[in-house]
Amino acid sequence: MSNQENIVITGMGVVTPIGSTVESTWRALLNGDCGAKEIRAFNSSEHACKMGCEVDEVEHLSIYPEPAGRATRLLLPAVENALYIAGLRIEPGKDDLNRYGICVGTTMGEITPFEDLMAGRRSEYVGGPGIIAIQAADYFGLNGPRWTITNACAAGNMAISRAVDELRAGRADVMVAAGVDAMSWVAFTGFVSLRAMTPDLCRPFDAERKGLMLGEGAGALVLERESDARRRGAEPLARLLGYGLSSDAHHITQPDPSAAGSIRAMEAAIKMAGIDKEQIGYVSAHGTGTPANDRMESVALRHVFGDNVITSSIKGHIGHTLGAASAIEAIICIKALETGWLPQTINMRRQDADCRIRVIANEPLAKRTDYIMSNAYAFGGINSSIVIGRYERDNPIE
Repeated sequence: MSNQENIVITGMGVVTPIGSTVESTWRALLNGDCGAKEIRAFNSSEHACKMGCEVDEVEHLSIYPEPAGRATRLLLPAVENALYIAGLRIEPGKDDLNRYGICVGTTMGEITPFEDLMAGRRSEYVGGPGIIAIQAADYFGLNGPRWTITNACAAGNMAISRAVDELRAGRADVMVAAGVDAMSWVAFTGFVSLRAMTPDLCRPFDAERKGLMLGEGAGALVLERESDARRRGAEPLARLLGYGLSSDAHHITQPDPSAAGSIRAMEAAIKMAGIDKEQIGYVSAHGTGTPANDRMESVALRHVFGDNVITSSIKGHIGHTLGAASAIEAIICIKALETGWLPQTINMRRQDADCRIRVIANEPLAKRTDYIMSNAYAFGGINSSIVIGRYERDNPIE
């Protein structure tokens, strides 16, 4: 096996505030649906901001037979759907389960027990960041590499990158790369205290944007080497061509306004992908709706792509789902490659003059492209970019 063998995506699943499957979420995005509503998971009466994007009836989505926290209940249906689409029916005794691994990116982890403790309740759940991957791996029989990535809002892209490394190093044959975070009082209160939250709607790149809106959800992708996928007769959905990671350590919360780290991450992803930057037809922006982040990302995009970049952010639809964000966005990028439609940025009334990029606003754009980049950034100066390519069935195996 060459360590540069093609990595393909064969399955994907999501749970979001606007849909419990990939197809329902995709349709809602193109329709311009917004999941924003008043928070119900906890009492927000003492907060200046009371809006968020929550998943309805999380308990009804659960397939876990034992008590599991909200984040685990969000993730498991996404993983189940991803494995089903990939055509994987894992059978102990028939399959070498030590070759099936999982990497979960998260910001808050399974925070439910901690919040129960703060509220003076005895929790029936096990908490911590690592328990989500453990419970998912145990339930689905994934006995290979088990990773938990806690690089905040870049964790989804980081989990995908780690999965690629496991496959190319030959330590696994199948990797589930996932991101998940549940709505939590701790995260909500923290962002309110930073004055980073919008009181009404999230408006990425808008001149009057007031901040981010928290959301919750999960995204899961099945990654394999192309030769393995073909050998078992799988139909790849896309190719995972490259990733780029960097850390600028500019400030504990604020991004570097020069965008040096973001630029490095994007350029590294393009280099690994082995394509020219002009071939990137669309960039899925991190686009949180905060003044500093949107301006920084605009600077980075113009530096790398010039005036030719086309971008949008789906966070107006589903909020900022933290560790789940870039996993969900990677799946939306695959749908864009598959359908020839690029999702819009909703809630935009007037684009910020300092964000000198072409933002798809309020209506989806019909545009076929073969390569898409997806960006994700996190507190502490963590920058990540991935490049996803259209899968052509007559591609030779490298």
